[in-house]
Amino acid sequence: MKNSRSYRLILILLILQSRLMAQDITGTWEGNLGSYQFLQLNIIQNGDKLCGYSWDFVKKDQRDYCVAYFDGYYDKKLGQWVITGTAFVENSGMHTLMKLNLRHVDKKRLQALEGSLAGSEPFFVFPPQPETDPRDPFRIPRLQRSNEDTVYLRKVSSRPAAVLDHMQECYEKKFRTFSPVKTDTLAASGNKAPDKPVIEPPRNNNSTDPVKRKNREQSFVTVSSKHLTLNVYDNAVIDGDTVSIFYNGKLLISRQRLSDKPIVLEIDLDEKQERHEITMVAENLGSIPPNTALIVVYAGNKRYELFSSASLEENAVLVFEYKPN
Repeated sequence: MKNSRSYRLILILLILQSRLMAQDITGTWEGNLGSYQFLQLNIIQNGDKLCGYSWDFVKKDQRDYCVAYFDGYYDKKLGQWVITGTAFVENSGMHTLMKLNLRHVDKKRLQALEGSLAGSEPFFVFPPQPETDPRDPFRIPRLQRSNEDTVYLRKVSSRPAAVLDHMQECYEKKFRTFSPVKTDTLAASGNKAPDKPVIEPPRNNNSTDPVKRKNREQSFVTVSSKHLTLNVYDNAVIDGDTVSIFYNGKLLISRQRLSDKPIVLEIDLDEKQERHEITMVAENLGSIPPNTALIVVYAGNKRYELFSSASLEENAVLVFEYKPN
């Protein structure tokens, strides 16, 4: 009877382990690497193997960043995913390829990957003691890991943000079909570098709320027609700029990528107001900062060409003064 219970317990544990492995972590994961870096992982899982790319940057200066391919596998003994950087796509400075040990946590539908940089060994610390006995010789130290080595990521999408050359084979194996992502290329020592991902910003930074940033007026136009048509393009080089656009604080479009084809907006100005503001919020900086746009405005029989330049600290504001004839 005792042996029978033991076998059932082992069977239950094996089933639980298989269920944990069955939880697919394919998608986009975003969060923190330590306290000062943002980290995004774009993962494709095939069985116990992973492929994808990472994007990380220093929060105080997003220009200090890197994008790198990685491979990974599931370590059954440790019950964790091991992710190893294999090659850089872009590197703005002294970034190094990372190796991460991550566990998949799914509690009350809150999916997360948490763990640490591999090779960052925990250290012993003495727990604080009561003031009544500050020199207790029998204190037992405990292991603690540096906060700068810890990783915590939340799942924000069930698919990766972009599919790069290195990921195409495992992407096709996963989804059976493949639509190539159009990307620019870098020149590196005369050789063609891997395709760039179109990098999106972290989604937890209130970036689509214009109140969170400074507004800078960049154009002022007086119009006599209350109906405006705006054609919004990426200015000059098409580099993956993404914007959200507001009219007098009301969201018109969210996280739209600019290109050589216009985003067309039809706006009827409020006749009760004279001043009308179109606010361009940069959702990223593309591959060539800052986030720039060309806005061709049609107001009645008049045409205006306006330019905006937004950053992650400032919104670009186009002001229209309505004065009917």
